[in-house]
Order: sequence, then structure tokens, then C-alpha cells
Amino acid sequence: MRWTVKELTYRTAMRLPALHSALFRGLLASFHDVYGDLEPAAALTFLGSLDLPADTQYLAELRRVLAAGHKNHYRSPGAWDEALRSCS
Repeated sequence: MRWTVKELTYRTAMRLPALHSALFRGLLASFHDVYGDLEPAAALTFLGSLDLPADTQYLAELRRVLAAGHKNHYRSPGAWDEALRSCS
């Protein structure tokens, strides 16, 4: 699904702290999904606004790939592996 379709839903979900964990999982899945599509700067802004535990699995890695401008795992296949190595 295109980012422009998801963005309004993500923006709405951000207003409810109880949905922050689900929103994180949605952003992470959007990065890894074959048809996933993220706008890296906007997704990074959303990610930074979420109230998540600091030790949330893959939080640092997702921040890293988004900060580097990657939209999707399949368009940048080595980016996730590099983030895993860098954040370990």
C-alpha cells in the first residue's frame, strides 16, 4: 500500500498512546513487506513521536534505515543487514 494511503491512518493512530506499539509494528512491516512503501523522513518523524520502551526490538535498526533514506527492504536489500550489524 502506498505511503499516501497509510499516512492519515498512522497520523490518527499516533494520537492514541495505546496504539503506539501497533503503529511501530506497522512501520516495521511496511519497511519489510514486498509491496511496502514508506516515506523515510515522515516515517522517522512518526517513529520519533511514539512512546515506546527504549529496548523495543528493531527500533534502533528501523531508525537507522529510515534516517539513511531507505523506503523498503527490497529496494535496499543490504540496508537492514547493515543496520543489524551497526546496532548490535
